[in-house]
Amino acid sequence: MSHITLINKTEETVCLAVFQKPVRRPTLDTIAWQIATPPPGGSSMVRIPTDFRLDVRYSHDPARPAHLDTCAKPVSFAETSASFTIDGIASQDGLANGAVINQVFNDLVLNEVHVVNKFSIGVEASILRGGDPIYAPQIIWPGGLFMEDVRASMYVAVVSQFTKKGQRLVQEELSLTHVEVLEGDSLIVTGSKWTGYALAKA
Repeated sequence: MSHITLINKTEETVCLAVFQKPVRRPTLDTIAWQIATPPPGGSSMVRIPTDFRLDVRYSHDPARPAHLDTCAKPVSFAETSASFTIDGIASQDGLANGAVINQVFNDLVLNEVHVVNKFSIGVEASILRGGDPIYAPQIIWPGGLFMEDVRASMYVAVVSQFTKKGQRLVQEELSLTHVEVLEGDSLIVTGSKWTGYALAKA
């Protein structure tokens, strides 16, 4: 498991978001994968796991498909080229119908994760890294496809102190300080809330 180190050279506690930008669906919201708050003169280390997980939520009542009250059993994977289908499965008595995630190994697209919804109603899919979503949850309608490149670069930006992990990030805020970061990099944050912040590689 690799990591990045965030070094605070300011006199304030700063809030730093670590995130990935959606590549295949750039209109998706960018969310905070991790939040780090290194103290003044201190540092924080953010571990970057190599494992991923697909989570799916759906409604147990087809008449209320937007009521996401049921979860399919998550599927973990370590490959950056992966394909999944969301399929329907009937209970033994045939009275209930649920969704199941199946990993498939044909028609893989290099460096893309594909999720096809073959279930009877829409589902909400999330790709997680180390247990936390890296992209905003995506609704996949019946017959629809969600695809993303999980190898996409990681970025770090100074964000509002009230930003939480998993929260949508404000594009205007990100554009001021965001810096691409590679595994093993160290970043230094300088400046202040009065003069503005800057991020640079150590």
